[in-house]
Amino acid sequence: MFKPRSDAVRIGQDSLLIPCKNGNQFIENNIVRFDIPRNVGFMDGANSYLEFEVEIGVPGQAENVVQPCMMLDPLTGGQSVIDRIMIRSEGRLIEELNSYNVYAALHYSATDNEGNMNKRSLLEGCAKSLLTQDNPYIQKNAAITPSAAPNGTTGLTTAAQCWKYVRRKICLPLLGGIFRNTRAHPCIAMPLEVEIVLAPAVKVLRLCETADSVSCDDTPGGGAQNFLNVSQRGLYNSISGGTAETPQAPLEGEGLINASCNFPFRVGQIVRLVGGGTAINGLHTIAAIEQYSVAHGTAGDRNKLRIQFTGLIDAAGAGTGITIHSLTATDALVAGAGNLGYSVNQPRLVIQKVIPPPSEIQAITRAIAKGSYSQDIITWTAVNTAIPASQTATTNIIPADLTRVKSILSVPINQQVDSVVNSNSLYGMYLDADRYQYQINNKLVPDRRVSLVREQFPARDAVAPSDVRRPYVYGQYHEGAHIWEVEKALRSANINVTQLNKVTINNGNFVADYPGSWLVARSLASGVGSSMNLVNKSVLLYLDYRTTSNMVKLLHNFLVHIRTLTVSMDGAQVFY
Repeated sequence: MFKPRSDAVRIGQDSLLIPCKNGNQFIENNIVRFDIPRNVGFMDGANSYLEFEVEIGVPGQAENVVQPCMMLDPLTGGQSVIDRIMIRSEGRLIEELNSYNVYAALHYSATDNEGNMNKRSLLEGCAKSLLTQDNPYIQKNAAITPSAAPNGTTGLTTAAQCWKYVRRKICLPLLGGIFRNTRAHPCIAMPLEVEIVLAPAVKVLRLCETADSVSCDDTPGGGAQNFLNVSQRGLYNSISGGTAETPQAPLEGEGLINASCNFPFRVGQIVRLVGGGTAINGLHTIAAIEQYSVAHGTAGDRNKLRIQFTGLIDAAGAGTGITIHSLTATDALVAGAGNLGYSVNQPRLVIQKVIPPPSEIQAITRAIAKGSYSQDIITWTAVNTAIPASQTATTNIIPADLTRVKSILSVPINQQVDSVVNSNSLYGMYLDADRYQYQINNKLVPDRRVSLVREQFPARDAVAPSDVRRPYVYGQYHEGAHIWEVEKALRSANINVTQLNKVTINNGNFVADYPGSWLVARSLASGVGSSMNLVNKSVLLYLDYRTTSNMVKLLHNFLVHIRTLTVSMDGAQVFY
């Protein structure tokens, strides 16, 4: 009957582009610095983001053109290149986010769904699979015209015709407390300095699944030759079709079917050949990639791809099959392929600015002058604990000297040698865990140990490297209490869980070859704004493994807590 007067306030918005203060190009282990000055006013951190251009390869390295097909981690994308973020205000530490990419892998595993992945594929450099066709960091091969008698002069004969790395622009939301706070941050009184440490390349890059290895249908023992045939052309053709060919000129608006669109090798690349498990005459360089036409004399070779090398291949006595490999037997780059690397170019912080009305600015200024202006942020602190390989019954001390803790997320990482064929340094793994229980302030929580024995069954289904990762290949036998504890803890940690398949993945071979972060967790407060005071209180994690778990582990304990920022005329103060 009566329409109340609206108390809505008209707020203006603006966007600022803040360039990096210490350079335009950065490589692994470098530090990227930004200053957010006072004249920004009020920053909308939740809608601000980091943007940069990323390119795979060491800048200026000549061997980049002979390296295999790689990409950033498909689930985390550009988030994986950030190892640590530190945020200060006039020298005072506001946030220190260690093991940032491990937390990002956990966060993205819990919030992964079709819609989020579509958005992240466009903005954050993520990919739906490790297949070459989904690699956003390369430009695909040119089309091949089939030849009745390929001799190294048809098809792809130069590196310019083959796939190559391109710069990809990435826009990343930062997962810290300042940059996820829905309230406007008063830079007018608390200017910020942001420091980002980049991660090592071997922990970030992943080899495309089709790049090692490719099977050839030649039978060893037939003497020396300088080429190999690849019959499974449908695996590398974006349109697929094992026998498709385009002998006639295309009509207007049509294009040739690219027989090698997604073929992971390129002209000039140094590869290793194996026949029946035995190396064939050292390393070889690809000279041309061609295709047989339907007019080829040997009917069995028609429509196949033909890989020609610069020298002869002596396959005599090598076994009963030949495969092409882009890495050594220990999953390292072959000799002559240079060093792994990536570059971050033109980094910028895009700050969304809020412009409140003058009356609001005056009210905030008066509150700052009185020292009564404060706001809470939900952030996290990482505490790492090492678990020796010979120890199965572990007691992990977590020094959580914080006043308002909401969740403890414990992510065990396999400390085996990192390589481009796994993401051991990013994803938590099951590693034959047996049971776990937390002890907080001398009280065991939950009141009985959570059994994990059921999660060892079944062993993960075998999936061909060229297959897209399907949901059914994830572990299906989960311990109900474990899932319940994990979901409670993630939601208390302000993570909007969309699925639990990838946060309770069973990895039977102890290698993180596919995305998915396994963890154990405990929620300490479920209500909005609620938390637990852990100052001068002991926090222990009893995590037991079976005797089959014989590798060194690094336990990343993320303590998600509430931190209060207070602004006065004396500067910024942090209470946690």
